[in-house]
Amino acid sequence: MFIPKMILLTFLTFIVSTLLTSCASSGTSALLGMGLGAGLGSGIGAMVDPGPKGRNRIRNVFIGATAGSLLGAGTGYLANEMTENAKKEGYTKGQLDAQTKRPTYSGDPGQPILVPAQVDVQYQEDQVRGNNFIPGHFEYRIVSPSHWRN
Repeated sequence: MFIPKMILLTFLTFIVSTLLTSCASSGTSALLGMGLGAGLGSGIGAMVDPGPKGRNRIRNVFIGATAGSLLGAGTGYLANEMTENAKKEGYTKGQLDAQTKRPTYSGDPGQPILVPAQVDVQYQEDQVRGNNFIPGHFEYRIVSPSHWRN
């Protein structure tokens, strides 16, 4: 009688965890974490003391799988959020870098000066052309090439 309740509890935990983390971008990370956590948790639950005559071994496995799946789903979700935040920060930094001008170099008056190329930088948003998805990227166009100046 005890085992069906644990199976039901475990099944409900999986369903609730999946529904709470069902965002398209974070679902894969959370589900992967939940699966790995359930496997690791059930293994640890199997190694825990089963009590007299091994009566509590199945219960320990289910409790371990449930706890592991919850911890794994949470960890997968947080890892995905950290990755998304890093991507956003990189995008913002790239936009700021594209807007800054390169410094001009001044050298010894007797030496020629290498003037760096003038580059126009534009960010192209995500695009769909026909059946092809083109992710956002920077395009660099050389306005004037580098040259030597006396």
